[in-house]
Amino acid sequence: MITIGEGGQFARMPVDMYYRNSIYEGLYYPSEMGNFIGQITGIQFYNDFTTDLPNMPTKVWIGTTTLTSLSNGWIPVSEMTLVFDGTVNYPSGSNIVTIPFNTPYLYLNGENLVIFVQRPWEDVYHNSSDDFQAQTDATNTGRSRRLYNDTTHYDPFNLPTTGTVAGQFPKTTLIVIPGGVGHLDGTVVATGNTPLPDVAVNIPTTTYSAVTDAAGHYHIANIPHGDYTVEFSKYGYISQSINITIEEDETEILNVTMQPMPMVSVTGTVLASDTGTGIAGASIYLVGYQNYETTSSATGTFSFPAVYANQEYAYTIMATGYTAATGTVNVGATNFNMGSITINEVAYAPFGVVAALNDTYTEVNLTWQAPDPTAVDVTEGFEGTAFPPLQWTQIINNTGTEVIPGVLPTWCRFGTVNAGGNPVNPPEGNYQAGLWWTYTHQDEWLITPTFNCPPAAHLSVDAYIYRGSVYNDHYYIKVSTDNGTNWTVLYDATTATGGWNYYATPITLNMDLYGGQQIKIAFEADDPPSDDGLWYNWFIDDLFIGSAVDMVKFNSSELIAASSKTSLTKNAVANIIAPSPSRAAINGNREIIPALKDKVTAPARSNRTLQGYKVWRLISGNETIPDTWTPLNTQLITNLAAVDSAWTALPNGSYRWAVRAVYTANVVSVPSFSNILVKETQMGNIVGFVRKQNNQPIPGATVTAAGVSATTNSVGAYSLALAIGTYSVTASATGYQPRTFDGVVVLPNQNTTLNFVLEPVANADEYLPAVVTELKGNYPNPFNPETTISYSIVDRCKVRLEVYNLKGQRVRTLVDAEKTNGHYTVVFNARDDKGNALSSGIYFYRLQAGNYVSTRKMLLME
Repeated sequence: MITIGEGGQFARMPVDMYYRNSIYEGLYYPSEMGNFIGQITGIQFYNDFTTDLPNMPTKVWIGTTTLTSLSNGWIPVSEMTLVFDGTVNYPSGSNIVTIPFNTPYLYLNGENLVIFVQRPWEDVYHNSSDDFQAQTDATNTGRSRRLYNDTTHYDPFNLPTTGTVAGQFPKTTLIVIPGGVGHLDGTVVATGNTPLPDVAVNIPTTTYSAVTDAAGHYHIANIPHGDYTVEFSKYGYISQSINITIEEDETEILNVTMQPMPMVSVTGTVLASDTGTGIAGASIYLVGYQNYETTSSATGTFSFPAVYANQEYAYTIMATGYTAATGTVNVGATNFNMGSITINEVAYAPFGVVAALNDTYTEVNLTWQAPDPTAVDVTEGFEGTAFPPLQWTQIINNTGTEVIPGVLPTWCRFGTVNAGGNPVNPPEGNYQAGLWWTYTHQDEWLITPTFNCPPAAHLSVDAYIYRGSVYNDHYYIKVSTDNGTNWTVLYDATTATGGWNYYATPITLNMDLYGGQQIKIAFEADDPPSDDGLWYNWFIDDLFIGSAVDMVKFNSSELIAASSKTSLTKNAVANIIAPSPSRAAINGNREIIPALKDKVTAPARSNRTLQGYKVWRLISGNETIPDTWTPLNTQLITNLAAVDSAWTALPNGSYRWAVRAVYTANVVSVPSFSNILVKETQMGNIVGFVRKQNNQPIPGATVTAAGVSATTNSVGAYSLALAIGTYSVTASATGYQPRTFDGVVVLPNQNTTLNFVLEPVANADEYLPAVVTELKGNYPNPFNPETTISYSIVDRCKVRLEVYNLKGQRVRTLVDAEKTNGHYTVVFNARDDKGNALSSGIYFYRLQAGNYVSTRKMLLME
């Protein structure tokens, strides 16, 4: 056993029973433990309690740290091991309280030991004299930190930054098993006995590892005795696995000779689907153990003369005017021929599809823009002299100064830096973009300009990023289709897995859903809700969005930033020594795999002609199920607009529209999608009065529209609640002739005022059916601002009443419906079908009812 402290004082630590919950964290130094190495199986404290407290819930975590003081904050329990979670007896009087660990803790690294003890929440508190033996360290005045409270429930994983820091700590005894470890030492060489540096030496399923130095030497200390498999790996060499036994208090010597990996050639031919001939200037990429790239010859052939053998590679083949071909190849121990790969021609898609309801909410007007073959791909490597690049924007919430030379706590541009001792080089060129974590609020955005997303596109960006943060901070890639008003998450490194990605693997996202749309991409680093800064750095480089080889690079000669900070440009900094790349202090060795280079542009194709467009309606969410789409046209549309007239008949739901471009030989583009329109039953009201000719009210009159009726009250008022649309409205009352108004528009959440004046029936003979179809005229005439047109219908028929100007152009359709026998009126308010006021002058109104046609003249006065 190892006892630390003499216990000459009394204090309520590590467990404070006088409060309903408490937290204690303390440091114990190797010199106090006699430089012990081995297993810790339990812990003892020395109590002096007034109260007898059996079976009290207690939790204990143990870890190690290089910190010598807790003055700057807590060491998170997420970086420690939970060794006890159960109940402990704390008897009254002076006793040794023993806490046996559920799992022994292996202490091997010789760092400072940190012990964290929690008294979980209890609804009662106990005596203030329930103490433990303690002492005060006058030298290490920050070796303990504690919290206690009767109202706040403490979560060990989300502690407040407060706490009492002191040199006082409880007398503590560690129950240990010393020794039990051995060591591993050796040298790794290549053929010819040449020392091999940077060889990774790992013992799988353990934390023991090393990297060989310049002389090929490695050493791993304090390995528990037992049988192990040791793995040796280095880029470009054949990995080895060797079994070994580690003896207690012995150093095992294991020397290894590694052989270089063999290399072979990979060849093939790229053919065009439309001509069957070879494609010159196509770009071919192999991505795997190492990345390779080349371009095809004039006949479409290509060759990689030296590729690492016995590996699987993902290939991508791209050429202007053709869709990319992708797949995998298994390259064996001999030269490999990929054969002929045929790639299909690209049909460029329309873009900017917009769906909007008309003024009466009865139809959907669709517009779009013609395909743009020149706007194919987008790249950015942050090599320009200004940051952010031209037309990019930033949202800067942390205006702090440089965390390390050249790197800010918000997005900026810089060269090579050292993160925790590891150099971070831009994957390509001299610069990269990124930001450094800090302890103050960070919600930092870097946003691209608006651009047309190519069809069948993907987004790829090289990233130095931590995947799987547990601190509720987020590292997002987002997309907006409405110029930044709303954002959709495409990627969040916090929800990903894999730990650190040291620029080894690009983030790749499928952008098919946004093909043909005007979009923006944003990189957002957002700290936890506690607003106390990010936990990790994030660097990016080589952004690529596209599906072919053409590239339109964002010009980076100007600065546009959404804050008052005028410039964030940084010079390249060589060999900057920086702190850890994360607050969690997670570091690792890595191999940087070369990133893809700028693509090669092949000659543009011009032998395809745009014929027109096809349009579909679909339910939002079915974008990838074209069999469920409803076509709107059977013949090709040759202009850039269409109308969906079925809106009012559609059931409630969320709808989009898809537009495809159709080319020669019926080659069809990928669809471009519109914005979403939500169909729901929206209501409005028709309100007004029914009066006699002397302006007196007619109570009890009936007002009807589309089967919905209302009855006037004592003052002649009525109100009809109707779904939005256009209606014929009729008022009737006993002793009065009914009157109908056509073309009454109901708008959502609005009142449409419609007043009736009914003519009395002098005797029964006057209220007779219409005996002739006739356009009777309008009153008043001349008029301003409105006039009432009267007509009669004998037999049921389709009736159309229209208004024309002197040029013979139709300006308004007042009636377009089937009518039965009766007398009708309609009010003309001197506005056209779009609601625009008409100028004064002569107008003609024309009634067509079955075979009956009649035209009359009216005068609109100023």
